[in-house]
Amino acid sequence: MGGNAGGNFEVDAGLSWEFTVDENGKKSDKRNAFRPFWRTKTWNAAPAKKEFYFYPGETVQMAILVAGPKKLRMIISNGKDKTFQTEFEAEGFAANVPRQFKRVNAIDQFGNEGKAVSPTTAEITGAEWLQTVVLRGEGANAKQIPLTAEKFTDMRCPNEKNIVVKLTEKEKGGEKIDLFGSPKN
Repeated sequence: MGGNAGGNFEVDAGLSWEFTVDENGKKSDKRNAFRPFWRTKTWNAAPAKKEFYFYPGETVQMAILVAGPKKLRMIISNGKDKTFQTEFEAEGFAANVPRQFKRVNAIDQFGNEGKAVSPTTAEITGAEWLQTVVLRGEGANAKQIPLTAEKFTDMRCPNEKNIVVKLTEKEKGGEKIDLFGSPKN
């Protein structure tokens, strides 16, 4: 997820595929869980603790809210026993500044920003957005606007052959998305 304010201030936030650290401080041999992150000018992440790890197959709800002038709040929860919430500075996100919000699925090449995509055979399959809404207005009066095809720009980068999208709950902004580092025919 994330967004842009005024065309100059970018924010990325959501879940990143991570190594885990157990209660004894031992790091896993491979990446095996998702952990909340947010990036404005710097990269930040939730503490490497079991209550902030989300695993494949686990349904989570994610929200980015404007929490005040130049401040955003991110909430990620499984709705049961795990919730991560943080507020962070987000320059440009102020009243009367045009804003855009985004929903992203990506094979991230961390540290490769501004460079050509590095070849990879990585795959992400089975990702699903059950519902996506954008809030318009403030507080209890905010309206939930479903993020449907009429309301967003669909960008399948760097090549649409690498991405398979199936609409599920069209009226709720629901989609299943598979990403392939190498195109699937």
